[in-house]
Amino acid sequence: MDQNIIHNLIRNSLNGDLKSFEVLIDEYQDQIFRLIIGIVKNHATSEEITQDVFIKSWKHLHKYDFEYNFKSWLYKIAVNESLNTLKKIRVFEEYDENIHVIESDIDEIDTLKLNKLNLAIAKLSQDQRIIIQLKHFENFTYKEISQILDVSEKTVKSRLYSARMVLRNHVKGN
Repeated sequence: MDQNIIHNLIRNSLNGDLKSFEVLIDEYQDQIFRLIIGIVKNHATSEEITQDVFIKSWKHLHKYDFEYNFKSWLYKIAVNESLNTLKKIRVFEEYDENIHVIESDIDEIDTLKLNKLNLAIAKLSQDQRIIIQLKHFENFTYKEISQILDVSEKTVKSRLYSARMVLRNHVKGN
């Protein structure tokens, strides 16, 4: 969706138009859920956090800075809510292997490689998994990731490099 359309929907929402905000929810709900489940690895908890993200974004919409990408702003809320939930419940479940594999015509060799990669991602630290997900699955820029995580671009690049090295070692079997 075009950023101008998004900004118009936000302005309408700020003026009390719930339908405009529903359009924003429809646009981003699946993406936010996918990010959250990648962090907390629990379907029911991810659904709750996704709802919380949109409730919080509605309550704080007046704080949104139109200079920034709305999607990045939402992702920042989602990451923070996910991490806060993990701190509260202090449960780190095993990686759910049922996530992320949707394509049906992947041949057997590619499936083995994908499973190996998924297992390697599961072994990453929480910070590393979030960086990998934002960069490679959600295609955010370094600048956007730095805004989402409240760290410098240099820190993003450093964490991403470290995560890639860990993944490389796991995938190669080291």
